[in-house]
Amino acid sequence: MKTIHLFKFNNSIFHKIPFFKEEQRLKSDITEINIMNIEIVTEYIVKTEDDFNFEKTSRNDLLTMCRKAQKTIEHYFVIKLDAI
Repeated sequence: MKTIHLFKFNNSIFHKIPFFKEEQRLKSDITEINIMNIEIVTEYIVKTEDDFNFEKTSRNDLLTMCRKAQKTIEHYFVIKLDAI
């Protein structure tokens, strides 16, 4: 068995964190969160067989793996600040 990380964004599953740059990551609690456009990427930490192949695994199987994840982490990314 091995542990892998899967990422879910906009109902798609990725093997690596998609699209966003580290400098877009929200790093602190902000009380004025309603003025920001924030996207959430959910990371799932799952155990799988040693011969697991992401590319050959169906979307339904990946979603099932995510539902059974040992741990879930949400990553928040600021896309842009809206004008006040």
